Amino acid sequence: MNRVLNLQNMIVKARYNPLNPKDGAFINHKNTKFVTLYNSILDTYGIFKVDKDWSDYYWVPPDSYVYPTVQWEEIWKEMDYCSKGYYRDYIYSETINGPEIQFNNYFG
Repeated sequence: MNRVLNLQNMIVKARYNPLNPKDGAFINHKNTKFVTLYNSILDTYGIFKVDKDWSDYYWVPPDSYVYPTVQWEEIWKEMDYCSKGYYRDYIYSETINGPEIQFNNYFG
């Protein structure tokens, strides 16, 4: 019984406290589901295909970031800004391995 009440409290809190982009993002595009998370060791973001809906746990980007195509650059810029508090310089590219973002870590 306590577990049910705790779960209900968590769901109610999630409805009123929007999920933070810095914790990750869930994207559902054309029936393909993805989660993207920050990798602090490599200072980049990874994309993972998933088989269930993670929208209760991760931020869901606005439709303009997902349709007609997934705008990974916009999603990652938003996530990084929410994590760091400022916009960092970066290089975005799409390679044979998929989209990639590399941040320029220099002090100028």
